Amino acid sequence: MNLQAQKMFIIMTVAALLLLLSFYYLIHVWLIVFAAILTAIFLLSLVEYLTKTPWIGPHLKKLPHGLLLGTVVLGLIGILSAFAATFGMELKSQLEDLQSMVPKAIEYMHQYLKSYPTIYEWLSTREWARELQADPQAFLAQFSDGAMAHLPTYLGGMVSGIGTFVVIMILGLFVAISPSIYRRSFVAMVPKDSRDKAEYLLDRSYRSIQQWLLGQLVVMSFVGVSTWLALKLMGIPFALALGFIAFLLDFIPVLGPWLSAVPIVLLTALVAPEMLVWVIVMIIVVQQLESYVVAPIVQNRMVDLPPVALLLSQVIMGSITGIMGVALAAPLMVIAIVWVQVLYIKFTLGDYAVRVLDQNDAQMQADPFGDWEAYQKKQTIESNPSLKMRLQMLRRRKLGKDAIDAAKKDNKL
Repeated sequence: MNLQAQKMFIIMTVAALLLLLSFYYLIHVWLIVFAAILTAIFLLSLVEYLTKTPWIGPHLKKLPHGLLLGTVVLGLIGILSAFAATFGMELKSQLEDLQSMVPKAIEYMHQYLKSYPTIYEWLSTREWARELQADPQAFLAQFSDGAMAHLPTYLGGMVSGIGTFVVIMILGLFVAISPSIYRRSFVAMVPKDSRDKAEYLLDRSYRSIQQWLLGQLVVMSFVGVSTWLALKLMGIPFALALGFIAFLLDFIPVLGPWLSAVPIVLLTALVAPEMLVWVIVMIIVVQQLESYVVAPIVQNRMVDLPPVALLLSQVIMGSITGIMGVALAAPLMVIAIVWVQVLYIKFTLGDYAVRVLDQNDAQMQADPFGDWEAYQKKQTIESNPSLKMRLQMLRRRKLGKDAIDAAKKDNKL
């Protein structure tokens, strides 16, 4: 290795170490950057879908990108304003009433558990449960006192959260205004002979995140609207607030639907205990429809993630960065899968027959770094167990024959 190569190796090693250290110590900053990129992709996707609409699409394509993006942003603001004007006061009132009823719901559950002696006796062995049994009001009051004592901290966290949200929106808007600048900067850092691969990696990452966001929005809308309508038809109060909570929490796959069920069950147990069983059945039905009807239809056209890997990523990100990490674990998993498939399986192992996460058949055929014929052969083998077993046997025989020939050549046999 000559002196120039040694210098380059040292520089690259130091740069890689600094990048890893920045990820470790500035992980919250990187999450904000990633959330801003998601926001930009969402806005750019809306622009793209608008320009593809049959009637107004050809006319919108003639507009400058900045003007079209501004129109989309103003349209979103208008939709949110209309929603706030129609449901805002009702939603605000329901959320406030719902918050005030949480302590009553906890006390009701305490009384309800007395009808189950085994569970109640186990709870009685717990110090916090004994305090709750002796004086529920005093037990809840200590949390109120603690909350008041830490009110400045809570308010500071709320202000910080709002500030973070505003920063994410502004950064996302700036990225969406001129995405080509950041794309060219990323590609420019790659050696010239690999820049086409870098472009391909960015394209596949963008498409995968775009498809995931669209699919997630469809599923979230189904869960939120279904929960709201079902609770309203059953006469459960605060149906709009509970449906809105279900809509928001469903952004977090796997964990979100279960988290949204907690306030629904607690509130129903308090205000309409005779409907509790039906509400639980409703929650299960909505989740089953989401899991086995809506999600498969959406994922067949969008992006499907392995549930176990997704849950593990949520646990890991949650333990490191809290709620923001849990919320962003799924899109981070999308990027991780795409980068492994492209950088490692395609470009390192040379398996160009692999199908990247979001690709359909037409995209696979047009893939500049894909092997459509090899992919079709692989699919034929995978769908035919007997053919697959026969090929495996032939491969083993060939490996065994090659090993014997090599041993004979080395005079070992």
